[in-house]
Amino acid sequence: MNTFRHPALRSTLSGRAILDASCRLSRCVRGPAQRRPAFSHSLTLILLLLTPIPNPAHSGTVRIPFRTVQSLIVIQGKVNGNAAIFLLDTGANRTIVSTEIYGNARFELQRMPHRQGPAGFTGYSLRRPADIGLAENVWTEQQVSVMDLDELKQMLHLDFDALLGQDFLRQFRSVRIEYQAHVIELQQ
Repeated sequence: MNTFRHPALRSTLSGRAILDASCRLSRCVRGPAQRRPAFSHSLTLILLLLTPIPNPAHSGTVRIPFRTVQSLIVIQGKVNGNAAIFLLDTGANRTIVSTEIYGNARFELQRMPHRQGPAGFTGYSLRRPADIGLAENVWTEQQVSVMDLDELKQMLHLDFDALLGQDFLRQFRSVRIEYQAHVIELQQ
């Protein structure tokens, strides 16, 4: 490994010192300075390979802004691409979408006889798939109940298009409501 022609240099230098001196004399760029970046690059590559790849469909936390009206949580969103106003209803078993915002289900519902039910809001509904958009996220083919919400709107004195219920919320590991920040966090 000793490549020096001069005997004095050959006798005083050994091992790594010879390699360093050899590089300096031949003006090469090798040596400890080059080994560190190579090690650093290798370490960076190993860390990147060990880091799990995030799944865009199920990654992180979704933050949805809301406002309150009459102590109710109101969320701007979309149903099948149509702008909609949702009420967050943690007591509702199902997500309910009005016939007007969903589209062509009203005719089918009007033919059904009206029924009286116990306390709470009841009525006829159709189960249909719908795309639910909240903030910048869209959940496709969500099963929703499509029903006439006019009576409930009159009872609450509030105009809205849908109730966001437990069936939607159960898809997430946790649901956190930050009242001061006016944000709902859905952790996937």
